[in-house]
Amino acid sequence: MKMKRNEEDEIQVLGTTTPKSRWKWIIIIISVLVVLLLLCLFLFRKTVNEQDSDIVKLKEDINRVVEDSTLHTEESAVRISKDSINDVPLTIYSLINLKAELMFDLPSKNDSTIFLAVQAADIRRDNKEILGDYVFKGKQLSTGKRKIGYCAIIDGNVSLGVSLNDEVKDYCIANNGYFFRQYALVIDGEVQENQLKGKAVRRALAKQGDDLYIIQSRNRESLYDFSEALADLGISDAIYLVGGDAYIVYRNNEDEQLYEDGDNNKLDYPTINYIAFKKKNNH
Repeated sequence: MKMKRNEEDEIQVLGTTTPKSRWKWIIIIISVLVVLLLLCLFLFRKTVNEQDSDIVKLKEDINRVVEDSTLHTEESAVRISKDSINDVPLTIYSLINLKAELMFDLPSKNDSTIFLAVQAADIRRDNKEILGDYVFKGKQLSTGKRKIGYCAIIDGNVSLGVSLNDEVKDYCIANNGYFFRQYALVIDGEVQENQLKGKAVRRALAKQGDDLYIIQSRNRESLYDFSEALADLGISDAIYLVGGDAYIVYRNNEDEQLYEDGDNNKLDYPTINYIAFKKKNNH
């Protein structure tokens, strides 16, 4: 009987949670909750700071361009040059003292204010709608954040960057501006990773300080090699534009005539869109 009682006592002890063990689990659970709370606070503050920095960058870009424009004495122009970086031949369209806007109609050769226009946002293959967030004169026409690069236009002035939030887009809506998304190629002088594979004629909207350019490869290039060439050229920020044989029209500074390049026979649906650079009103 004594042996049996001891076995019963042993079984009872093994199946019972002691107060010490219970407190141990409580402490572990509380610690995990605290860590999760701190992580949530960190991510929230990081998101808020990123949103603030996006707006700060936009306003700094716009204000700096506005201040510089008051000092500009050059006539509006497109200056065309050629260069080769890392064996990547480039055609460079320097946009001098021009204002930007988005448009849907095919640029007219009779429009004396147009100095350059090129296709901007991509079009979906399935439904022929614009791919990604797109704002036209303060009205949002499409949504999507598959591409994190953006071009924001306020009062004709361009800001380029990367963002997954809506702060810059909403600012453009509130200020009757323009906004579209594309692949980011170079940001703050650093090449950006992209999943677009293969080789094609590449085209970019680029900034070097406050100077604005359209840059196009003369050969078929991978997106990484093209982006690396832009960074090595000294470009600070650049986003992709529709490449390949996409349509472009530009005014040659030498004879002031409009020239066309690319295929305009495929432009038969209304969502084809352009970023156009026009003569500023003060000239």
